[in-house]
Amino acid sequence: MNISALILKNPRGGFAAGAEVQTAIALLSDGAFKLFVYLCLNARRESGVLQASQADLARALKKATGTIRRSLTEMEAAGVLCYTRFSHHPSGHGVIQIAEAFWPYQTTQQQLAPQEGSDAYVSEIRKMLQPRACVHTAFSVADEILARQWFARGIALERIEQAILMGCVRKYVSWRNNVAQAPIASLHYFEPVLEEVDRQKITPEYWNYLRRRLQRMETL
Repeated sequence: MNISALILKNPRGGFAAGAEVQTAIALLSDGAFKLFVYLCLNARRESGVLQASQADLARALKKATGTIRRSLTEMEAAGVLCYTRFSHHPSGHGVIQIAEAFWPYQTTQQQLAPQEGSDAYVSEIRKMLQPRACVHTAFSVADEILARQWFARGIALERIEQAILMGCVRKYVSWRNNVAQAPIASLHYFEPVLEEVDRQKITPEYWNYLRRRLQRMETL
């Protein structure tokens, strides 16, 4: 019987394993490669991005959390992925973005599905982050995806500015209280703060107070 085309038994959830996976086999230890395959199967196809906690990954692969942490460190050192951990999540929750050289799908700006006006929206969010000394982010693809999601949800830039303001003040307060924490490395840090801002009714006077306080803290 002649078969003109191969047919997948399970077309959903498949992953294009090609030269990129072959390269990863040669680079990674067995444990790290197993985690890499799991990430590839679960990451978003248009971006190579997955939000997950180390605890979730450990449960999925039946490994210790420390083993997952070491595998992520190994892959990041090898240039296989970029892992941005949210410092406010003790479980190690964060964003994992597989590097372009190890991701077989194209991840273009067009695939991020920008809508009219979204480029300017994303640009404004970048500008909000730039002056803040406690924010150390290169605005990754994961950050841009989140910003465009906020645009699609119709979240006002004023709300995002308020979330950044509140999040940065809290970060400075924690530093002044001698709490050892890394700088803010991702736009995702502000996501729970944004949800908090949306739930509360805060007066304009309080936001003015926070702006003055932020300026004093950054001057110090």
